[in-house]
Amino acid sequence: MTVAVGGLGLLFSGSAAAHDFFLVPEGFVGTSGRPLIVHATSSSDFPALNVASPPTRVAEVRAVVGGRSAAVEVREKGAKSLLLAVSSDTPGMGVVTLQTIWGESSWKPEMVDTYLEEHPFKAEEVATVRRLLPKGETLQIRSRRLAKTLVCVQVCTPPTQAAAGLEVELVPEFDAAGTSPVRVQLLRNGRSLAAHPVTMRTARGKRQNLLTDSEGWVRLPAAMSGPVMLVAATLDPPTELGGRFTTNNASFTFEAGQSRAAD
Repeated sequence: MTVAVGGLGLLFSGSAAAHDFFLVPEGFVGTSGRPLIVHATSSSDFPALNVASPPTRVAEVRAVVGGRSAAVEVREKGAKSLLLAVSSDTPGMGVVTLQTIWGESSWKPEMVDTYLEEHPFKAEEVATVRRLLPKGETLQIRSRRLAKTLVCVQVCTPPTQAAAGLEVELVPEFDAAGTSPVRVQLLRNGRSLAAHPVTMRTARGKRQNLLTDSEGWVRLPAAMSGPVMLVAATLDPPTELGGRFTTNNASFTFEAGQSRAAD
């Protein structure tokens, strides 16, 4: 498949290459009566597959096609991805999401900077870590992955509602001229996140670091094509002394075409 998006926005300071978790369909447009296969994988080389999470890491997987719920089967773990089979008799564009269970990790003092740099956290969130974490201490993290992709069954009629209800997600907005989003809004619990970093990656290895506007939007350039991914992350301080910092890591992929009118 080709999965893609593009983005324009204010740049923030660069970060290291992250091992992102994302969804990639085998074919962007499927046919009714035949499951559409979506790969769930972790990789630092988008859109290439790399590491498959075990099914036990899946907390919830959902699909909505043409405004109706679609069946999703979590199949076997492959060499480089976990396979999801999406089935729908309803034509139209669909949204597939996968949410992992919460996991815990520990980052040694010499790796704290690397961890903070490879995720698109807000500067204020990073400053909070620096303030609360004693120098030379291990950074304790509680995290989960929230992955989302767009697929089509027979036709690519954009959905009237593209929000999937994830705690943190990137929600596309379409115009009447084509099937590629014109912009994407970053939401947390339904509220927009203003001036928040978003990383954009393309199939050619190009990486851009962007900021959402005052209403959480990132404008997408016209005439985009090929695989692209948007990634956003939140970082919350511990709720109790000595507790773990909490992160939500959200990714969003789809295939952009050149059918949109130029801005």
